[in-house]
Amino acid sequence: MLVGDLHGDLEALEFILERAETLDCGRFVFLGDYVDRGEHSIEVLCRLFQLKIDHPENIVLLRGNHETSEINICYGFYHDLDRDEELFTLVNRTFDRMPVAAVVNGSVFCAHGGIGDPVSLDLIEKEDCFAYLWNDPCDDPGLAISAQRGGTEMFGPDVCEEFLRINGLEKIVRAHSTLETGYKWWFDGKLLSMFSIPDYCGMKGKGAFALMEKGNIEIFAFGRDIEGSYSLVSSGNC
Repeated sequence: MLVGDLHGDLEALEFILERAETLDCGRFVFLGDYVDRGEHSIEVLCRLFQLKIDHPENIVLLRGNHETSEINICYGFYHDLDRDEELFTLVNRTFDRMPVAAVVNGSVFCAHGGIGDPVSLDLIEKEDCFAYLWNDPCDDPGLAISAQRGGTEMFGPDVCEEFLRINGLEKIVRAHSTLETGYKWWFDGKLLSMFSIPDYCGMKGKGAFALMEKGNIEIFAFGRDIEGSYSLVSSGNC
């Protein structure tokens, strides 16, 4: 199961976990941004950390751009911790040790943000992790400075294609971007972008998560029903 941004939405996390249990799926890659802006950042983080403790081989927690002290001191998490400097430092020390990327089934590259200059996988740990936490896809070729997120870059289809070619991979799955439908395919199906909480910060939209099985990706979109609870809106294979 691949899960995008959660931003303190404990209800969305529990909905996804319940759905995974129904699907008999016990292995997860979470794509980062667990804290900030939502009402239950601490609860989401504790739930995820407990899952990692209980099932260390089956739970991968990737680092998002909000798993950095420069960001989560400003967008809610620091205040959620009652401005406890020691606890804030300890949690961010854990964030600093999170991986920024993972490869699933030897064919799908997962990161919170995206990629920068195409490099082989064995160089990623030696690189600055900024691109993998922040960068976004775009339709234009090459790398360009993002107008939306100052100081970050946008990468085009040629950059994606070259990165996949160098590393013998088939797809990239990333999070980081709010999407009306909860997900979006880029570059002729070579990149999947997901956001896993509906109605983020009051913006109307669905949430989405994905199930990978035998090379297929099934996407589940969900939102609130008339009773105010989360429920599936659609699902489909790719």
